Amino acid sequence: MARGNWSFIHEWTIYDYLMARYDEGNLRLKNVIQRGQLLGRTKWIRVDHLDPITSTGFPDIESIKLKGNKTSRPAEVKFSSSNFKYHSSPKAISNYQKFKSDHGFILVLHHDHLPSGLVDDYPDIDVFEVDQSDFISFCRENFVRLLNRQIKQHTESKVWIMYQGPNFNLGDHVVKPARDSKIWCPTENLTGFDLSIGDRILFIKTIGASTFDIQKAFLKQKEINEKWKLTEVFIAEVRSKIYSRHEFIQLKKRNSKQRLWLNDDQNKNGLWRWNRVFEFRKINSVRLDEPMSLLYNNRGSKEFVHKIFEAYCFGKSRELSLKDYQSALEVIASIR
Repeated sequence: MARGNWSFIHEWTIYDYLMARYDEGNLRLKNVIQRGQLLGRTKWIRVDHLDPITSTGFPDIESIKLKGNKTSRPAEVKFSSSNFKYHSSPKAISNYQKFKSDHGFILVLHHDHLPSGLVDDYPDIDVFEVDQSDFISFCRENFVRLLNRQIKQHTESKVWIMYQGPNFNLGDHVVKPARDSKIWCPTENLTGFDLSIGDRILFIKTIGASTFDIQKAFLKQKEINEKWKLTEVFIAEVRSKIYSRHEFIQLKKRNSKQRLWLNDDQNKNGLWRWNRVFEFRKINSVRLDEPMSLLYNNRGSKEFVHKIFEAYCFGKSRELSLKDYQSALEVIASIR
């Protein structure tokens, strides 16, 4: 990876790096320009606080606090310092003036030079670099997932199958069921590289068979119990990245002691049972009363049922190909 040649990296990759290292407690930044002056001797500063990065609007980071600072500041993420243009953009003038008054800084992968006119307008500007060698290591470690998401930015979204579970349909006077609150906790096999904004989720509900019967039928390739029926396919679209619970509470300004779902208790160490959150919106809900055995024997929905099998038996989310997704919807539409 050539120094300064970052054009092939999507902006969200930098955000992923920042959030991943912050969550690990290992995020540090190198101060290369301090109050408009290039430092001959740079210094590394640890990040004590970083707000969740949720959009590419200016500034990218609403609040970041560096060790030794009493207050948080905004920051704008760029590949190189010369890419910062907001001081000369009439459309950004309001946000830029606030950015200056809040002593915002530029956070880059590589500092080349400040754009013309910036220091004249903002003489106290600071510039920080990330640890380039650590960033390269992060990209190498996550190469496959990063590449998949890079490609996915310009192609179709993915389709996931998830079981509804009690929290999806049950609530109380304090928390709503997930179908109403539009938030869910992903299974541990899904990360922010797998589940992205725009993905489809088929929240599945079935009745009529025990977990033991289903697992036995799946593992031993036996005939599906005819009492096992598909009763609902709740089709949703992912509307946010996967947040940590802390990030979500902070972003939505919720009470940190309040449950997010009905079955969402803290253990004796104060840790919540469900620690990750994403938001979704409802697209449609299809009510059925169809034996899974009939769906499995239908060529158009066989793979759909197979993925439901896997999700049910292993408690993990399963990806369904777009072709099989469309085919299954056609079968379901014909049943209705």
